[in-house]
Amino acid sequence: MKKLILFSALAFFIMCTTSSVYAQKYGHVNLGNLLSKMPEIEASSAQLVTFQEQLQKALQLKIDSWEKRVVDMQNKVSEMTPNEVKQMEDKLLKEQQEILQEEQLLSNKVLEKRNEIMAPIIAKAQNAIDQLGRENGYTMIFDTSIPNLVLYVKESDDLMDQVLAKLGISK
Repeated sequence: MKKLILFSALAFFIMCTTSSVYAQKYGHVNLGNLLSKMPEIEASSAQLVTFQEQLQKALQLKIDSWEKRVVDMQNKVSEMTPNEVKQMEDKLLKEQQEILQEEQLLSNKVLEKRNEIMAPIIAKAQNAIDQLGRENGYTMIFDTSIPNLVLYVKESDDLMDQVLAKLGISK
């Protein structure tokens, strides 16, 4: 009888300890919403808009100059030889291609600047999420801002308010 009680107690102890080892805790945060609530985003957005406007102004000057030369050529085409028209058209076409390439380069520069500005903000948010996960024993914390990334989770805690608090941001 004592062996049965001892065996039962031991089995119960093993069940309790192994179930806690296998207990997993899941949480989720909408990273897009979290980032939009961080005060650094407003300042970085303004900085990015200023950067983009500066690049756009320089490009617009080139576009305006090119358009003026096109109009000038159209006005003078009757005075030009066919060979001169062909040379002018080729030159304007080449300039147009350069402007298009510069426009693509501008887009790439803006994207690079965005990534440069956002990197420390994203790192700050990630650090807060990591700390919260460690402090509260989460196995995984999912980003719900990406559609269809997580289709179903049995139980998951919404950690948005806790992460905002960790970042010192009030709701």
